[in-house]
Parts: sequence; structure tokens; C-alpha cells
Amino acid sequence: MSFIQYTLYGEIICSLNARRKGNKDVDELTKVESQTYITRKSKEDDTGQKDIIVTWDGEHDRENPKNWPRAVKGLITLQTCFLTFSVYVGSAIYTPGEIEMMGVMHVGEVPITLGLTMFVIGYAVGPLLFSPLSELPKIGRLRIYLATLLVFICLQIPTALGNSLGVLLPMRFLAGFFGSPALATGGATLADIWQPWLLPYFICLWSVGAVAGPVLGPLLGATMVVAKDWRWQFWFLMMLCAFSFLFLFFLMPETSESYLLYRRAKRLREVEDDPRYTTEAEVANRETKFSRLALETLWRPIQLSIAEPIVFSLNIYIGLIYAILYLWFEAFPIVFQQVYHFSIIESGLTYMGFMVGVAIALVYYYIALYKVAMPKFKATNGKIPPEEILKFDFPATFCFPICLFWFGWSSRASVHWMAPIASTVFYSMGAFVMFQSTFQYLAACYPKYVASIFAGNDLFRSGMAAAFPLFARAMFNNTGPSYAPVAWGCTILGVISCIMIPIPFVLYKIGTKLRSRSKFATSE
Repeated sequence: MSFIQYTLYGEIICSLNARRKGNKDVDELTKVESQTYITRKSKEDDTGQKDIIVTWDGEHDRENPKNWPRAVKGLITLQTCFLTFSVYVGSAIYTPGEIEMMGVMHVGEVPITLGLTMFVIGYAVGPLLFSPLSELPKIGRLRIYLATLLVFICLQIPTALGNSLGVLLPMRFLAGFFGSPALATGGATLADIWQPWLLPYFICLWSVGAVAGPVLGPLLGATMVVAKDWRWQFWFLMMLCAFSFLFLFFLMPETSESYLLYRRAKRLREVEDDPRYTTEAEVANRETKFSRLALETLWRPIQLSIAEPIVFSLNIYIGLIYAILYLWFEAFPIVFQQVYHFSIIESGLTYMGFMVGVAIALVYYYIALYKVAMPKFKATNGKIPPEEILKFDFPATFCFPICLFWFGWSSRASVHWMAPIASTVFYSMGAFVMFQSTFQYLAACYPKYVASIFAGNDLFRSGMAAAFPLFARAMFNNTGPSYAPVAWGCTILGVISCIMIPIPFVLYKIGTKLRSRSKFATSE
């Protein structure tokens, strides 16, 4: 139990300990308190015995994470962002050492790029297992975070010591797999502690941490390669995540509502010596068959991604945007090392243009939320069509073709190197806004299947992101003229992004009809 958890539960623990010592006054007090800790609900099970369902004691229950002090919630938000950043660095930190690894392992460009691809595939598959586990009342989120992060840290040791693809690729896949809870469940942790009208602001902050990982990864990796060698990319990643592990282990409380209520029910079972105390989550898990759980975990994310036009179209769009981010990891060395003759560290610094774009998009999105979205939400008591969220996407859709055409045709020796870097500002602006509004729109359209929708989206976009780096260098080297080596490759992607522009506009017009015809989406 962390320090914060101990503080939150201190009074309850002291009362229980005193009761065990035989203090009759405290014994009576504990029984009185135990009645205030629950809202009694009876539910008859298959044997005819009535369960006593334990819930929060009203809206102001101190143990409810949404009622914790703001300082505690702020610390949890910081920890979640740092954890996400630490793990996400692991994808892009790999790329600066590819040339050295090719020499050590005697392989070509495509096989060594598989190290990046396998990591991305790993954290595409991981949420299918770890996200449902984190919802179980007996496990919670913190145990998943700590257990998987510890494995992630240990996996960096054989990765750094290996000398062949036979070691590198399985370790990278497993690292992505065990690192995935931070990427998939971080948003759920924030939803545990923040009220709905504040949550979008903090989801934006968490997204900044998610973007900062891949953006700073090449710079951190390049520094390690220049200072030591390629192996130190993984030693540094291990140390960074070890610090994150200690940060969580000592200061992170459990935030899962189902876990906290389970702990409360367990305390009441001990105090009252009554096995009927239970929670809604325990009852649901008791009644859920394994076949149904497998259906919801494995098949439903794929089903919704394919069968639902809204989900399918937005998954393709988000997948393309996400894949382009990982394609940049192959395009930037071609442009800035081959065309502009930057050093490996200078090449890593060129990714800072993405962070400028994210900062601009964050300000824009906060203003839009505060001035437009939230007043309308409060005025209608939340009764606004989900399609209204898509209005945020309208200007963002034009950012991607602007960025791709600009980057492709300005990346030549006769043009100053600031020109292609400036173009990346448009990409990160558009990507940040698209991700925020699209995920909120999907969550509003499919409130009963949010976990499946996000798991399917993660699988879809990560699959595309894993594939793009494999053909990136071949596409650029075989299509671009010598004076602008990435021009035609970026043009192809720019044309595809132009074809994608109408998707948010069309969904804004016909989204209500599509939702009314769906058996999964809400028609409200």
C-alpha cells in the first residue's frame, strides 16, 4: 500500500485494528461506521440468498476517487503522464541505433526496422488482455501497472545484451506487450479520479505525455548512441522506467472504483462476519461466463471495427495519422542526415517541431473546450448530439496534406532546413486535435462498448503504424528524385490524406442516421 493509500484509509485501518484488540467502544463505533460506508441494496442470487451490495455513501464519500483532494489527484495525473511518457519513449528511442545494430547483427534495413515494428505490434495486442484484467475488482489498475512495468524493465537487459535478431525481435515484441497498460489504461485512470466536465482537460495533458515519448525518443536515443553505443539506448530506457516504477510503487494509490468497493466489501465481511456483503462488479463477474468474456475481449473489438461504418472510417483515418508518425522515424534520417548532413544528435533535435505543434493545439483545444463545448454541454445538461464534437476535426483535416506536401517538396539542399521542420508543426496540430475529438466522439456514440471500441482502434492503428516503417525507405528511395528524395513518397501520402478529408464532414451530416441503424451505438 502506497503512502497516499495509507493516508486515505488510515482512520478505517485504525478502527479495525482497535477492534481486533478487543476495545468494545471502538467495536461499537466501527459497526456504526460500517453502516455509513455502504448503501444497502439487496440482490437475490441463484441460491435464494440475498446479497448486500456495497456502493459509495452518497456523492461526497471520501473514499470515492473523484472526491480525493486535488493535490492527490494532481499527483496521480502527473504519475500517469510520466508512466506513459517513459514507456512510449521505448518505441522511437530504438531508431538512432539502427545503423550500428545492422553492423553488429549483419542484417539489412528492413530486418532491423522490425525491432520498431515488433514493439508497436506488442502494444497493439497487449490491451486485449490487460485492459479487461484491470477492470476486475480483485486486481485493479495499480497491480497491472506495477507487474507489467517490472517485466518491461527486466526485458531491457537481454535486449541490450543481445547480438542477433533472434534475441532482439522477441524481446521488443514482449516489451511492447508488457508496456501496453500505460498506453491503453492511462485514460481510464484519469476517468477514475476526475469529474466528467474536467476530464477532457486532463486527457489532453495525458496525450501530451503520449506524444512527447515518440518525439523525444530519437533525441534521447541519439545521445546514448553518441555517448556510448546502441546498447545504451536500452540501458537508459531501463533506468527511466525503473524510476517511474519507484514513483508509482511508493506514491500511486489504486483508483479503480470496482477494486476500492471490493476492498470496502471485504472489510465489511470481516467486521460484520457476514459473507453477503459484495459489490456490483463481483456479482457481474460471478454471473459472467468465460465464453462471454472471451467474446467481449477478443471478438467484439474486431466486430465493431469492421461492422460499424462510423468506427471503421475513423479507425482508418486515425490509423493513417498514427502510421505517418512512425513513418517520420525513417524519413527524417533520409532528409536531415543525407540531404542536410546533420549529425545524429542534430537529427534528433529536428523532432522538436512536433512539440511546438502540440503546444499550439493544446491551447486551441483548451480554448475551444472552455468557450464553446463546456458552456453548450452545461446549457443542455449534456443533451447534445455526439456529432457536435466532430466540428473540432474540420480545420484539423487540412493540416495533414499541408504538412506532407510542404515537407516532401521543401526537403532539398537548396531550401533552408527550417522549412521541412516548420511543416511538422501542422502535422502535430492536426493529429492532436483529431485524436482528442475522435476518441470523445466514439465514446459518446458507443457508451456501453467504450473499452471494445478503444481496444479495436488501438489494434487497428498500431497495426498500420507497425507496417509503415517497413516500406518507408523503399518508398522514398525508389520514388523521389535525387534532389528531393522524399518528395513523391510524401505526395502519395498527401493525396491519400486529401481523400480522407471528407470523413468527419460526412459523419457530421449522416452520423445520427448511422447510429439509429446500429444495434451497438446510442441513438441519443
